[in-house]
Amino acid sequence: MRTHSDQKTLHFSRLTAEQLEERLVFSAPPMACSALPFSSSPEPAENDACFIAAPAPTCSIMEYDVGTYYNVKKTRGETDSKLCWAASAANILAYTNWGYAISVSGEMTEERLFSSEQEIYSYYVDNFTNAGGNLNYAFRWFTEGVSTASAISPLLIGDGGGLYPGISVSQYFSSFSSGTYKGDILGSALPLLEEGYGISAAIGWFTESAPRGRSGGHALTVWGYTYNDELDPSDPNYYTGLIVTDSDDAAKGTQVISIEWNEEYSMYHLTHFWYKKGWIEQMACIKPVEPLTCITASGYDGYYDGKAHTVKVNGLNLIGGKGYTVYYTYEGETSSHSPRITDPGNYSVRVVVVSNDHSAVWSAPVEVNICTEDSGKLPAPSIMSAASTGDNGYKVSWSPMPGAANYELLCLSDEGTVCSRLITADPWGVLTNLDYEKEFTCRVRALGDGINTTTGNWSAEAELDVNPVDLDWDGFIGPGDFSLISTVWFSFEGNENWDPRYDIDGDGFIGPGDYTYLSANWFKATDNDDFRYPLV
Repeated sequence: MRTHSDQKTLHFSRLTAEQLEERLVFSAPPMACSALPFSSSPEPAENDACFIAAPAPTCSIMEYDVGTYYNVKKTRGETDSKLCWAASAANILAYTNWGYAISVSGEMTEERLFSSEQEIYSYYVDNFTNAGGNLNYAFRWFTEGVSTASAISPLLIGDGGGLYPGISVSQYFSSFSSGTYKGDILGSALPLLEEGYGISAAIGWFTESAPRGRSGGHALTVWGYTYNDELDPSDPNYYTGLIVTDSDDAAKGTQVISIEWNEEYSMYHLTHFWYKKGWIEQMACIKPVEPLTCITASGYDGYYDGKAHTVKVNGLNLIGGKGYTVYYTYEGETSSHSPRITDPGNYSVRVVVVSNDHSAVWSAPVEVNICTEDSGKLPAPSIMSAASTGDNGYKVSWSPMPGAANYELLCLSDEGTVCSRLITADPWGVLTNLDYEKEFTCRVRALGDGINTTTGNWSAEAELDVNPVDLDWDGFIGPGDFSLISTVWFSFEGNENWDPRYDIDGDGFIGPGDYTYLSANWFKATDNDDFRYPLV
């Protein structure tokens, strides 16, 4: 947490939307106004400075989960111009762990259902038409599987199933109730930030003085707020601004938008945002969840035998005394019992394990492959080469297997931990971001198509000793290495004689920078204690 004493620059020159730094750098308890220095001549802040966009005495600020925020960017094309509600929902689902980092399957651990909030947003784009939507229903559809068009504005074009069926995890607050104005929704919603909830806000633009003079709306993600520390939190005037990310702006970080309480309508008014004025109409909040990393699930991969095959969930005995429910979604139907699959084919079953108090979850697709009687198990490929690509990478090639749908390539540390995994349709793959001066092993297997072939055994392991300076792989830096690099001297990517194995420093050019590492290690063995590696 940063305090006022180590801030470089603070700006209080206006109450409009100011840019916060890319990382959130402050947290509770808030800074008191009297402790904050003022700048008479504001200058651009340095990277490690923070901005507080509110004048005294309303300069106190509250943000939660320091360093964490999510900020989906829409493409602003014809396909997603009205999907701000989906972008905001994706931010919150990532923040609360519902959206990703919750999958553990087979040999791989911590596989991600989605790799980022942007992928969660793409999930919405793929399943909804470009139309405005209700924030609360956005969360409900993701977790409960609300599938009727009457329940959510955009027409559903997917199968209608949520990723976590039967789970209700959101709270919803509205400024309107039966045609009247409901009152202070911030006092109900914003305190949930401290409990780790994710919060989205729907705002309505207006053309008249009254909130009902509406000319459109927008959705924002809320990460904190500014407030007047001279007032009690029960006073609606206590809140003076919202700290948000916006899918429609060009900002990489958060910003503060100023708000004020309107006594006549019992609603919060946005005084200036995007050069428009608006009202806070709705706030949707979703509960945080922890990932269950002890759960695994496995299906069947083998010949047709006339038996019914199910999905097995392991690790339920390791999750403590809380009650948990397992859901299986197969061909659009969800049940608490695993489907029983008999006929040959390749089937996908989504398995969800959720605590009954909605505090923890695990989710992953599990494959069931049943092959016909005359199908065969694919033989194990043979690794033919494992060549350095420079810049701590390896290209591994193996013998192709007729009938293989894909190949799975694993890289393991000397402790047996999986460091990297690739699925590729080609009989080769490139392993990247390996650590210099480390020993690894790799292995590959051919994956069956589930109809005519089944997945084969793993190949024999090939050893990788990541040392990009030893070009001829003889364990010694000398004339042999110099001879090889001289054949491609002054070549770069795109040249006919370009060979990435000799690009020691990984800059796309073979020249003095690479020779520096040869000369620095001249006549050294690769296990020398003072061996010099490229900076990575």
